[in-house]
Amino acid sequence: MSATCDVLVVGGGVTGLSVALHLALRKFGRIQVLERHYVGAGQSGRAAGIIRSTVRHAGLSRWQTESAQSFRSLGEQFGEPIPVHPAGYLLATDRDHSASVDAAIQVATSTGCQVSRIDARQANDLQPGLRSDDRTIFAFEPGAVHLDPMTATQTLARIARTLGVEIVEGCEVRTLEVAGPMVRVATENGTVESPVVLLGTSCWMPLQMDRFGQPMPVRPHRAEMGFFQVPARSDRRLQRIVSDATSGIYLRPDGSDQMFVGWREGDWVKSLADCVAQDPDHCRQTAEFSTVRRMHQALSTTLPWMRDGFVHRTFACTYDYSPDGVPILDRLDGPAGVFLAGGFSGGGFSLSPFVGRTMAEYIDTERRPDDIAELSWQRFRDGQAIQWSNN
Repeated sequence: MSATCDVLVVGGGVTGLSVALHLALRKFGRIQVLERHYVGAGQSGRAAGIIRSTVRHAGLSRWQTESAQSFRSLGEQFGEPIPVHPAGYLLATDRDHSASVDAAIQVATSTGCQVSRIDARQANDLQPGLRSDDRTIFAFEPGAVHLDPMTATQTLARIARTLGVEIVEGCEVRTLEVAGPMVRVATENGTVESPVVLLGTSCWMPLQMDRFGQPMPVRPHRAEMGFFQVPARSDRRLQRIVSDATSGIYLRPDGSDQMFVGWREGDWVKSLADCVAQDPDHCRQTAEFSTVRRMHQALSTTLPWMRDGFVHRTFACTYDYSPDGVPILDRLDGPAGVFLAGGFSGGGFSLSPFVGRTMAEYIDTERRPDDIAELSWQRFRDGQAIQWSNN
């Protein structure tokens, strides 16, 4: 580990690596990434890996589209292709939410996303065995994709290394302090100084911000996921990314015989008060039995043929929730360049290429890109929280 560098990235997840990669493309100088564990050990390796643009916020819709295209182009751009699965995104919700769905479709289509309402017959053609009743309405976004998050994160790390980025694993940051125009970072491997530091440490960021005397409005929230196996001797398979507001789950294919299942957290986490408090350093790494049982019941509502399926494995991770569920991309006031990328609220993976590009531009030019003008952390102090819907 070098004693000085031109930019120090704290956090070797998909966000930090994306920023480091884009800074290297800009020939910014000597770039170092510090990761306390191994690359992708935190939220990045446990993400759902879903990227879809049907959200009721034009910026988020555009940024997701950019991120999907960025992952698709890794092979052509860097000779590091990764499997990107074009499954499409199928939304099922109650007809009482028609106005909200139509508003999301209008916003998404205004950004170039192809999405439309479909009927129950079309929905079951797209995903055989999907529940349908007189109250359920459907929408479909054919361009939505999913990919393995750990494969993508490790691929970004390989590309960054080939571009000259130094990635130091097993290097926990102990203290950070501003010393004039420099930031001094003490680690278990020694001390490094840099005029620019990017904090991309998700739910660990509030603790680091406290060291600067600037409390961060981000709270850790425990989320549980499961991988479920199709019933033995069944010819049914999950073919699409599905989000079902009635059962409260989302799911995507995982290989040929399994599916990744998670809760639609945004349906009930409306503020930081709704978060399930969790110390990210001392949390259970698997789902509770009660969660697995409820998840299986919900899955059997969405796909009745999965009643005879079974849970294959589970895990839990800690999200970094912001008050409005939208990221914080900002810079602290002061002579040193301390930049923040956090508060992703479970959506960090799907935004990471966009975040990498814009934060690298911010660091390089020292001017906030227009795209992220509304993502300042001061928006909460000023009563300008972002109003949107994830559907």
